[in-house]
Amino acid sequence: MACSVIPMMPHQMFCPAGSAAPPHQRKRASEPVAAPPPVPEELRLSDLDWIGDLGEGGFARVCKARHCRTGAVFALKLSFDPDPLVAEEEAKVLARAAGAPHVVDFHALLRGPGGKAAFVLEYMDAGSLGRLLLLRRRRGLGGIPEAALAEVAAQCVVALAQLHSRGVAHLDVKPDNLLANARGEIKISDFNLSRILYGGSGERLLVPITGGTMVYFSPERFAPNAHAGPHGAMAADVWGLGVTVLELFLGRRPLLPGVDKASVEQIKQAICDGEPPSVPEDAEVSAELRRFVAACLQKEPTRRATVPQLLSHPFLTRRDVEASRRALQEIIVETVV
Repeated sequence: MACSVIPMMPHQMFCPAGSAAPPHQRKRASEPVAAPPPVPEELRLSDLDWIGDLGEGGFARVCKARHCRTGAVFALKLSFDPDPLVAEEEAKVLARAAGAPHVVDFHALLRGPGGKAAFVLEYMDAGSLGRLLLLRRRRGLGGIPEAALAEVAAQCVVALAQLHSRGVAHLDVKPDNLLANARGEIKISDFNLSRILYGGSGERLLVPITGGTMVYFSPERFAPNAHAGPHGAMAADVWGLGVTVLELFLGRRPLLPGVDKASVEQIKQAICDGEPPSVPEDAEVSAELRRFVAACLQKEPTRRATVPQLLSHPFLTRRDVEASRRALQEIIVETVV
């Protein structure tokens, strides 16, 4: 069967956000997950058969594609940016992070019609945690239970540790950029706003920290022309992680609850002038979860927990690892896959 070239503007949609397989077709967490086919040594856009769209954001559209010869499945990120240098910078970040277990795998940067960038990335079959939350809300299930959330937080902290140790700040940590698979793995993705923190000779760089989704901004990111050195950029990632963990627990965004479309000024005022988001006082959770969120959401960057400190936080270290992993996998498989 001949391979079809990946269309740059397909019209048919596949697995839109908020959809899931019918209950009788969903896998059970106890079922073994087949190993994926090997990645071909050479990848060409003409060898990839488009299956369908996975989602679209402000910077790119992502579709699912299969390699015609091997059957390997990929996520193909098609960039909207006409400037080829933007894609080259993102590819540098992805290459710097290559091989990190909790960072989505980057296989190639290809060029489509008109020179548009196409990133060939690892396909995560459960989609994003943002999508998982949406499905849970629609079914009246609420947020992610604490046992599973501890495993999500642990894998996310390891992902940030891997990135920061390689001199990369993500700068857009949020549920939509955390991908999951049926094995219960969480991987960080979407590096179009990420920055390399150290130059070729090891000098520390000042990087812009203003781009991204505002409700996940730390207070310092609202400063005019906000830039930060390595510590400040890493601290911004920790704030985004704290907001993300709290959102996953609550099942909704913790900032400005009840406000459907907040203005930029409302968001800025809530983050910069209001109290940091926190676990509600009447929530039945452990003290460790409360302290973990509070450690991430310190308004002053120098008082915010560092990633190495979070790695040894009791919320992660005192969890029952096997039970947490099993709970996370069950939620992913039963909700999404």
